[in-house]
Amino acid sequence: MKYRRRPLVLVLIFFVLGILIAHTWECRLPWLTGFTTLMLALNIVSLFTQRLQLLRTLLVLSTCTALGALLYTNARFPAERLYEHTEKIQHVQGTVVSYPDHGPQRSRFVLKPKNAPGYLQVFYDHTRDPEYFQIHYGDELIIRAPVRVPTNREGELFDYREYLRRRDIWGVIWVYRESQVTIVARRQGSPVLQWGYDLRQVLFAQLERHLLSEHSALLKGLLFGERESLPKEIEESFRDAGVMHVLVASGANLGMILALLALIMRWWGFNFTKLYFLAAPVVLIYLLVVGFEVSLVRATAMFFFLTVGFFFAERGWMLKRWVDPLQSLATAALAILLFDPEALFDVGFQLSFAGTLGIVLAVLYGWPRIEECLSLTPRPPREETLLRRLLRGIVLFVLVSLAAQLFIALVMAYHFHRIYLWGVILGNFVIVPLVTVALWGGVFLLIASVLPLPFIVHIIGTLEGLLLQLLITLSDFFAHLPGAVWSF
Repeated sequence: MKYRRRPLVLVLIFFVLGILIAHTWECRLPWLTGFTTLMLALNIVSLFTQRLQLLRTLLVLSTCTALGALLYTNARFPAERLYEHTEKIQHVQGTVVSYPDHGPQRSRFVLKPKNAPGYLQVFYDHTRDPEYFQIHYGDELIIRAPVRVPTNREGELFDYREYLRRRDIWGVIWVYRESQVTIVARRQGSPVLQWGYDLRQVLFAQLERHLLSEHSALLKGLLFGERESLPKEIEESFRDAGVMHVLVASGANLGMILALLALIMRWWGFNFTKLYFLAAPVVLIYLLVVGFEVSLVRATAMFFFLTVGFFFAERGWMLKRWVDPLQSLATAALAILLFDPEALFDVGFQLSFAGTLGIVLAVLYGWPRIEECLSLTPRPPREETLLRRLLRGIVLFVLVSLAAQLFIALVMAYHFHRIYLWGVILGNFVIVPLVTVALWGGVFLLIASVLPLPFIVHIIGTLEGLLLQLLITLSDFFAHLPGAVWSF
């Protein structure tokens, strides 16, 4: 019954199984192509043959497994072949295809080399060149510096080379002087992404104008996931406190922004259907400003699947039982893996979906039982007191935070061999609500900054600065508690 209610979850499981098989055992592409074609043919025949109809489910799931293995084998970028020639390359011409992150000591961006496959990761060190010029998205550059094979950092268990290879990045370039870079042309990227990048720069400038440098750097991390300008000691405090996820543009950040929009729209009397469609442009603009990060793409896909599902269900165009968070999460994962099967092994992908899966399972299966045990089941509006609503909200928040952190902790322990004890128990319970308020304050600050109300902007900026400083202090406190980080 559960499989029939959530068929996309079952499809995802067997598709992932195919990727894992191809990842574990080397499979030949011609053999996989032939086998997948055969399975597709059997599925078509089963539609017209009575004997094969009983095996239709098995055939469909087997086809999903074969397709997953085929797409993974075909998608694997052959970086190993390029490593042999990397050391011979002393200069390269290409276009900046990522939103550059600019910090006080260095900038970093991804370059698409001209007449070559894949991408290059470029680091521009400013410490020797204080008069450096900023590089922007869409710039076509000539860089006179050697290309190096990516190497893993000494003492780090994380496989940095494999991390880059999954992003089709086969080389790393370090630039130390402005004379090593020549700008050939500007604005050579996608017009849509160029618009998103320009808006991003305008928003960054407003934050830097109205906040202290470390406060604006922290808010840029909270709102947009940009951490290059964040002082390393603050970043390490958030990491060791177990709340590093708030500095990554993800579904949680998007959810906080949409929650603010929902409160405003509901106050104006908009129903949920109108709210979904009013929120859609906000989601798309946020995605363009932040950039197409895996965690945010997943959240965006899930939002639109749920929105379209509710819209169709309300009009009777599809069964309401299909409008399900697990179905939407599975659909979002399938959409990403069909486009990039190697994303399954990406840490960001795993953290994003693990945290969301923990929240969904906690709400679907844990929350009803807790409601019943604590006698918190909803009552008619006249019988529902403010204290009872507040208690429900607190218990639900604790449950969701613990569930998300438990699932994330498993991924972190596997990849980084670290467990953030206080982050799971206390850090999220204290810091995440304050982060929500800080995000809302940042949104109000950006809105007020375009209005001719300098006094209001000053008040919001002052309060926002105090709140951001409180977040820095709390993260440092939790990071230095005994046993905050367990390494193994």
